[in-house]
Amino acid sequence: MTARADRSGWGRALDVLRLLAGAAVVGSLLELLGVPAGMLLGSAIGAALANQKWTPRLRPTAFPRPLRYVGLLLVGLVSGVLLTMESLGSTASVALPVIAAYLGLAMVNLLVIALLMARYDVDPATAVLAVTPGGLAEVTSLAIDKGARMGVVMTVHAVRLLTIVFVFLPIVLAVVGS
Repeated sequence: MTARADRSGWGRALDVLRLLAGAAVVGSLLELLGVPAGMLLGSAIGAALANQKWTPRLRPTAFPRPLRYVGLLLVGLVSGVLLTMESLGSTASVALPVIAAYLGLAMVNLLVIALLMARYDVDPATAVLAVTPGGLAEVTSLAIDKGARMGVVMTVHAVRLLTIVFVFLPIVLAVVGS
């Protein structure tokens, strides 16, 4: 993602509006279709599609850093509002299985990091960020700031999220439901 230095202020504003429109359209569509995490995944997919060079006049653009920070602030705000004493108390009741799951995830992440570096010649920062647990917005922002290979980070992270939502979540719900 490179920003064009010769773009006017209006041109950059239109680039940002194009990204926001792509995110809003695809995010809203997936949300209306009832896809789990549809707004989050759809907005990432929509912004990525809107940021492609479909015609010679369209150029990929970088989202301005101040707006990225506002987005991260809003994600943190929404997450913080959902964190209550009641939610912390209910989490304590499942602490041991959660700790075991995190340890298992850490082992899988280390294996994926080693695989990415050894087999696919991925640099350490990109490999670590590709498997870093967290939200897509946070991981993407970190990857941009660290100069990681965004294609690798986004692809591995998206596959991880989709696997959790479409493979592991149904398994967990089936086990808990029985």
